Amino acid sequence: MSATQSIIPPVFFAHGAPTLAVEDTAANRFLKSFAENGIAPKAILILSAHWETNGLKLSAPGPLRTYHDFRGFPKELYEISYPAFADEDHVDETAQLLEEAGYDVELDSEWGLDHGAWVPLSLAFPTARIPVTALSLPDGSTPESIYRLGKAVAPLREKGVLIAGSGSTTHNLRDIRPQGSSAPDWAEKFDQWLDEGLQAGSIDYFKDLEAAPDFRRNHPTEEHLLPLFFPFGAAGEDAHVERLHRSYEYGSISMSYFRFAA
Repeated sequence: MSATQSIIPPVFFAHGAPTLAVEDTAANRFLKSFAENGIAPKAILILSAHWETNGLKLSAPGPLRTYHDFRGFPKELYEISYPAFADEDHVDETAQLLEEAGYDVELDSEWGLDHGAWVPLSLAFPTARIPVTALSLPDGSTPESIYRLGKAVAPLREKGVLIAGSGSTTHNLRDIRPQGSSAPDWAEKFDQWLDEGLQAGSIDYFKDLEAAPDFRRNHPTEEHLLPLFFPFGAAGEDAHVERLHRSYEYGSISMSYFRFAA
């Protein structure tokens, strides 16, 4: 590591509903202030809950389209463009680390950035000048497999790369409530269980997700929780977790943000 580079702690972003990009909420304000006092990353590697693939895929070098992967939202959301690009050197270095760890990775030039990626990034890094590479969420993933994926790319931390997961620690869209509603007990209890596991610092805590309080009520499907384990793995076994922010939107959607410092 050169004297001009600093280790960038991995992070987890809650991306919430697409309206996070335009609504004045506590999470929106937090993301807008995220980069104010931190070290600007050299590049960003992000794994979003919304890019599920058969096998592992990585952004190909070049411009990344802003993918509006949602329907029925205000027109202004579809007019947002986040003109990020994937830097060739960063893509190559990430692909090499993955291949050295035994992964078959395919470069993808079609997907770009879904709202799980561009919404939080457009708030935290609005100029879109930092190169971004997206990594997919392979079908059949588990907390352990995503943790191992994070470990594979962990050396990027020492080269100034922000390793990020984007999802939600609670995600039951069938049980959302009017914006501003109080969080239900089942969501808060699940978040408490999650916090305890992250503080314990071992992926073993998460081997049996079904044992978590009201797991299927919080996560009818698992894809929004799994990206959390990407930065957790990238930080290493002795990582210290810091919860940067927590609020709830639409009642039950937890807007939780974590930093993992080795």
